[in-house]
Amino acid sequence: MNGKIPEIVLTGGPCSGKTTGLAYISEKLMDRGYRVFLVPEVPTMFILGGVQDISRLAIEEPKKYLGIEKEMLLTHLELRRAFGRLADVFQGEKLVKILDRGGMDFSAYMPKDFWNAILEDAGLKLHHVRDSYDAVIHLVTAAVGAEQFYTTENNKARRETAEEARLADDKTLKAWTGHQHVKIIDNSTDFDDKMRRLLAATCRILGIPVPVEIERKFLLASMPSFESSELINAQKIFIEQIYLAPDGKEETEIRIRKRSQNGSSTYYRTWKKNVSPGVRNETEEFITDSDYFRLSALKEPGTSIIKKIRYCFVYNYQYFELDEIVEPERLEGPYLLEIELTKENDKLELPPFLDIVREVTGDERYTNYFISRNL
Repeated sequence: MNGKIPEIVLTGGPCSGKTTGLAYISEKLMDRGYRVFLVPEVPTMFILGGVQDISRLAIEEPKKYLGIEKEMLLTHLELRRAFGRLADVFQGEKLVKILDRGGMDFSAYMPKDFWNAILEDAGLKLHHVRDSYDAVIHLVTAAVGAEQFYTTENNKARRETAEEARLADDKTLKAWTGHQHVKIIDNSTDFDDKMRRLLAATCRILGIPVPVEIERKFLLASMPSFESSELINAQKIFIEQIYLAPDGKEETEIRIRKRSQNGSSTYYRTWKKNVSPGVRNETEEFITDSDYFRLSALKEPGTSIIKKIRYCFVYNYQYFELDEIVEPERLEGPYLLEIELTKENDKLELPPFLDIVREVTGDERYTNYFISRNL
């Protein structure tokens, strides 16, 4: 994440621990020498500031509701830019922006045609409201797995029943599905450990102490049907990936990537170095489209451009990515399922509806770099 101040969205369902989590990670990051900028949540500001009847408006006066949601989104984006300008004053320090919800959270509370109308009217694409954040951390509502702790008493803007909270949590998670880096913090432990897992995920994103990527990969015999109930909400992403000639750093892999969906593209440059099977040091930055096309001329000799279709989906509060390699052309596949973990011993429950052949973590034949070199 070189070249810009890291932006991490903290989101989740009602009563998920988000307010406590913001304070907790802010304090812990400041202890580590960071200046932390907290970008406030806009909906609560609007609701307490005069739109207390937003639930009624959503049902009875959709035109007003659409206008409110549009202003909320635009206000969020302006706050994001304003805090970016503020952070620029402190260049040279260790900086991070933590956003109390992000652009896609607004889409979770309206019909899809409403959301598309707002984006079109504001001239926005997925890059602006989803893919331009460095990472997204989703805290699962207490109404899933910690029901005895679910309450509406600690937030004046919260009115949801436990069932409504579960529905809102699911919609919010689906809204962010498709982002490149989503971390899900569930209620499988007590709340104190939930906060510690939140901090661990945040530190991993920031590279504290080093930016380690912990990944497990599985080979599938075939692609599943994306019309099935389990995968109907999977997000389809088109990826083009190019490996660059080494820059002299020993055993460092450099790649650029174009990630596209619905006419919106985001570009990245990534450096990776193997630590152990499935574990790598990783540094990533956003680049412009012109940077991407300029750097593509530095493609490593003997490698091919990789083109693949990636399906992002959530199963049992785990964020999976399923890749179908399209180019270089193969007789079949390979079809590869990946999951990125926060810790090497994180729990993993594989989706039972996938035809998994075996785990291929650490098998270089199924790395993108190997595939790019073997036509």
